[in-house]
Amino acid sequence: MKILIPLVLSLGSIVAVPAIAGDKTSGDVDFYLGAKTGYIYTAFDELDAKVPATFMVGIQKSGFGFEFEGTFVDMDAGSEDAEYESYAIYGTYRTSGEYYAKIRAGYLEETLESDTQKWEEDGFSGGIVFGLEVSDAFTIEAGYTVIQADLKYFTIGGNVHF
Repeated sequence: MKILIPLVLSLGSIVAVPAIAGDKTSGDVDFYLGAKTGYIYTAFDELDAKVPATFMVGIQKSGFGFEFEGTFVDMDAGSEDAEYESYAIYGTYRTSGEYYAKIRAGYLEETLESDTQKWEEDGFSGGIVFGLEVSDAFTIEAGYTVIQADLKYFTIGGNVHF
């Protein structure tokens, strides 16, 4: 988390720069906020993930960009309840067009905490997203992200562009 805070603050300072909606890969700065949900597959039989919620802040220019996201989900861990959260910063590349693909790779920190245990890990995370530009101000995306080797996240969500 110590590494992510300066990155989030840096990304937040970019938010103050006005962005003009248009072709998302035209060279103009594109700032967006998003939310998504989906299904988290876990390789551990004793973990049963409930419905996750993910919130995202992104910025891109000429197809290249950065995204910061936080994911939160309650899990059943055997006889205990657990809370999972992760924070990630991704570098992204997005193809142009109304229908597009986006690849992303970056750094992730995650925590799984129950009443009796706390587990923390960090490392590489990456994925692919397919999207549709509904308008200049809204996109819909479906994606697959490898959170860690033992967690996969299938998502659907939307982004509002400024």
